[in-house]
Amino acid sequence: MATEHYRTFMDLGKEAGLMGKDLTKWIKEQQDGLAKKEREERVEQRKYDEEQRQLEDAREEKKRQHELTLKENELAFKKKARMESAEAMATQHASNPTPAAPNAPISSISSLVLKWNEEEPEVWLEEIKTLFENYNTTETERVSVLAKHMEGKAKAALCLLEKRQRGDMVEDSRSS
Repeated sequence: MATEHYRTFMDLGKEAGLMGKDLTKWIKEQQDGLAKKEREERVEQRKYDEEQRQLEDAREEKKRQHELTLKENELAFKKKARMESAEAMATQHASNPTPAAPNAPISSISSLVLKWNEEEPEVWLEEIKTLFENYNTTETERVSVLAKHMEGKAKAALCLLEKRQRGDMVEDSRSS
């Protein structure tokens, strides 16, 4: 590349009427100027590339912070929902003046059961499972409690099951 520029500068210098030492000096000045310009362009390109990297890093950090905030908000929301659900259960249990004791009649256990919640059946089933475990209920008692408190689609599905299947289902819910 330097050879190409040298020949170009030599031709231009001769056209301008330069010869000998004057031509050599002029060619050297042109080459030095060109090299300086190329160095400056490389420095500018490096600065530009570094700025672009910093901008990209800032975008990535902002995105990461946003995702972290979303996760924190989601966890806070879930925690709040669990706390509200626990408070609702505690309120319902606190409002029951006669809590049942282990091995109490099924009617006492039945009064402790929260109202069926179609949107959160897992919470309801977990509460039922705890009651079944705490009060040593029989399969027949479990089916009775489930049938009495379930509503809507869940109750319809339970009623369609054969007696043996209902017992198995209750047993499954108790073991999980």
